[in-house]
Amino acid sequence: MPDVADDSAPKDSRFNPSRIPLSDAAQAIVADVRGQLLNYERYLHTRRRARRAADQERFDLMVRAIVCDLMHATLVDPQGWRHVSLSKRHSATDGVGAWFMTADRIKIIQWMASPEMRWLELEKGRHVPYFGGEQTRIRADWRLKVRMDEQGIGFEDIGHDPTLMGDPIVLKSEKVRKRAKSLPVPLGEPAESYRAEMLRINEALTQADIFCFPDSGRERDVGNRWMRRVFNNGRLDHGGRLYGGFWQGMSAELRVENIELSGEQVVSLDFGQCGVRIAYGIAGAQPPEGDLYCVPGLERFRDGVKMVLNSMLSSSEKLTRKPGGSAKHFTRHWSFRDIEERIFKHHHPIRDLCYTGLAWTLQYIESRIVIQAMLELLDKGISILPIHDCLLAPASTVTTVRETLMKSFKDITGVEGQITI
Repeated sequence: MPDVADDSAPKDSRFNPSRIPLSDAAQAIVADVRGQLLNYERYLHTRRRARRAADQERFDLMVRAIVCDLMHATLVDPQGWRHVSLSKRHSATDGVGAWFMTADRIKIIQWMASPEMRWLELEKGRHVPYFGGEQTRIRADWRLKVRMDEQGIGFEDIGHDPTLMGDPIVLKSEKVRKRAKSLPVPLGEPAESYRAEMLRINEALTQADIFCFPDSGRERDVGNRWMRRVFNNGRLDHGGRLYGGFWQGMSAELRVENIELSGEQVVSLDFGQCGVRIAYGIAGAQPPEGDLYCVPGLERFRDGVKMVLNSMLSSSEKLTRKPGGSAKHFTRHWSFRDIEERIFKHHHPIRDLCYTGLAWTLQYIESRIVIQAMLELLDKGISILPIHDCLLAPASTVTTVRETLMKSFKDITGVEGQITI
């Protein structure tokens, strides 16, 4: 399965209202902004009477969330933006992610961006016909950056309120024009069991002893540990991979070089030939011995065979040519039909699964394997970090983690897995 890309060039993120100040320094900045906003409101004479207690609480929580997320964005990338909805049509939960983020957020953000305040920069979104447009963006302005420098704000000064992290189970629709919408998660099983598993995993990640060395002068937010299990196509048996956690955005090399878990350097344990082995399990057959991408007659072209075979399993339509990027791994005289024929001959037990659009099902089974192994390892007191079909584990636990992964693979698929360390 493909690795995730390095995030050495951070991308603009969506506004996260769960961030809270952990230190006196961060709390002081939040209190300063809050006080200035209340003074600005009195200056504008926009209120005739004091807020009710519940309204004042919402106001304070909004200010806290906006200031803390802007500070976090600055730590990730001093020029980084946060996307936020300023539309009154969006309710608090679906527009900006927390119950207290009411329509009052619009004036708070606008006041903070005013020439008199300059706490944040505001770049308003715009609608582009036929293309959907761009959402409003905000980032820290000079006044907030100066206060952060004065107080020495770092990642350790900003945390999360777990009650505002949202549902760890996410259900996405089928993609339309390359975009998928979030759907309500069905009540009852299996969602309740999936949610309980993720809450347990997230609680363990919260307690884990994780350290990450800076790379190229850039610090990682080791507090970014909350994970979500994302299902696709409106189905709870499609996809199901785990997303989130600062380590997922790092390259494979940086992970093993820079991350320490439970005071030890981590080791990466990856499933090899995962999709093909799972397909054999679905077919109720045992895979041939050895490297499954080493097909008789095509031994010299292993990398190309890997791309073609996985494309054949993933595609819902019959391929008529070599999939993109694979042609360079074969010599010219090999036609796609010749390659396909040799693959079918070697892997005839899974021939009928090819061209049936198995990709999402393979990901779902892979996610079940990883989660079962993670839960068993947590029972043994071993901290691990997941990356799709891979686990990062403390070096001293490699044998136990490998055995647990192999057991989980065999339990769920009925065939032996392969682990690369």
